[in-house]
Order: sequence, then C-alpha cells, then structure tokens
Amino acid sequence: MKKMLTYIAAMTVAALTCHGAHAQQIDFRIHNQNLDRHEAVIYPNPVASGEMVKIKSSITIKDIEITNVIGKCIQHEKNSRQIYDDITLKLNDNAPGVYYAKITFEDDKWIIKKLLVR
Repeated sequence: MKKMLTYIAAMTVAALTCHGAHAQQIDFRIHNQNLDRHEAVIYPNPVASGEMVKIKSSITIKDIEITNVIGKCIQHEKNSRQIYDDITLKLNDNAPGVYYAKITFEDDKWIIKKLLVR
C-alpha cells in the first residue's frame, strides 16, 4: 500500500510539473472497498517447523492454504468451527524458509500473508 501511495504521489507531482502553471489537478483517489476489514494476523512469525501458529481475524476465516515459494500447496486447513477468534494451526514439519498463507474469508475474498519458518 505504501508503494502504491508513493507512486500516486510521484505521478501527481509529475503531472503538475509537466503542465507548468496551467496544471490541472488529476483525481487519483483510491476508493476503499472495506479492504481493511479483510485483514489477519499470524503469530508467532517466524515460527519453528512443526510448531503451532495462531491466525486472528475480525471476520470469519473459511480456510487457510499454506504454499511454498513455487506455489505448491503443502498444507490446507478448513475452519470447521466457523468462528473468527484465534485459529490454531499446527504446521507440518517443513524445511526452514519462506511460505505463504492464503487466507480465504467467509465472503470468498482472500489475502496472502508471508510466513517464515525457522
């Protein structure tokens, strides 16, 4: 998000400088579609291989898919209890490295979080 805002600011400055004194203001507003509502926290992160992680969200999580850096699914867990409190997930014995957690919410929107395994 920071990169996007920096890019928008740079584009606005560039547009204003390119047109000189007759610069028109360009509307670069980003429309918030409740994206901040679809957020989750994974802790502890980093985590040791084979240990438990908790995933917390303010809305119900439907399922969690853990993938490696090349996109291969190494673990898939469904939230059978359908609650939005802490979800505890025992990681398989994975090699240390970077993994990604695709968290799908009850409304089928999803986010991806980086998970470091040591």
